[in-house]
Amino acid sequence: MQTKILSFILSFMILFTPLTPAFAQDGMAAAEKLDAMEMLLYGASQDGSIMDRTNSLEDDVYGATQSENIIDRVDKLYDYLEGDKVDNGAANSFLLKLNAVDSKINKKITLGPVKTRIEEVEKVIFGHENSGSLKSRLDTLVETAYTDSAIPGESITIPAETLIKVQFTKDITSKTAQAGDSISYVVADNVFANNVLIIPKGALGVGTIKKVVQPRSFGRDGRIDLEFSHVFAMDGREVKVNVGDLAKQEAATAAGAAGATIGGLILFGPVGAIGGAFVTGKSVTIPDGAITYVQVTEDTLINGVVYKTDEEAATAE
Repeated sequence: MQTKILSFILSFMILFTPLTPAFAQDGMAAAEKLDAMEMLLYGASQDGSIMDRTNSLEDDVYGATQSENIIDRVDKLYDYLEGDKVDNGAANSFLLKLNAVDSKINKKITLGPVKTRIEEVEKVIFGHENSGSLKSRLDTLVETAYTDSAIPGESITIPAETLIKVQFTKDITSKTAQAGDSISYVVADNVFANNVLIIPKGALGVGTIKKVVQPRSFGRDGRIDLEFSHVFAMDGREVKVNVGDLAKQEAATAAGAAGATIGGLILFGPVGAIGGAFVTGKSVTIPDGAITYVQVTEDTLINGVVYKTDEEAATAE
């Protein structure tokens, strides 16, 4: 089960490989940090020695290789890309900057490798891809998208039981689904706390199929039970979620008579996919575009982007 989850979130999780006994800070092997950074930037791990891979990453990110010892270089690069997110109220991590720009320009964040995402935002703003290091290109995007060339970042706690609207992005059918399979969904609306955007629309959600029951005798339909794990916040941190009582109540209220219940989960939308459309014969299908709610399971400290007024936050939707 865990292997399938990891393959679904390649851009955010670490592939563990016993390549070297040398460890970087935080107890993580240098090769593991390289795996994580390559997944984030390119969507796949790269081949080669630690030195070659570090040189390549630094050249892409900074535009030049660095001169410190190899472990310090890996740590420095990792901290910039995926480490500390806010310093004295300023959003300073690569991932938080990109999510902030992407969300502001496209009204949601897009999924995929960082390099591709930067290229796509450049095309929207400038009509073409820019040249140079990824750092300089991202800095240019920030300067273009934000007043004073700075993203207003703030650390804030997402309270437990915060409701999150989510949308499935791929059909799930009891005809082919198996326990342990990953499920594909994203956050359907921006989530704010005190005018701070903490979970952006389009953020990836992670979960698995817990159980699949095939159609049985006496007219009993199939059933799909899902287990929601977490969604990714503005800064890339994991926010644990589940389908608690508040989420069920919110989904039931939103769905009304148009909803359907599958494995205890209340679903509604997309247009036309209501009522009997969720059941094909005796098999059960959760269609691409179906919507439901989950809720945050515990208080979670993350770093978000400040919208100064309620009006400003409303225009971000």
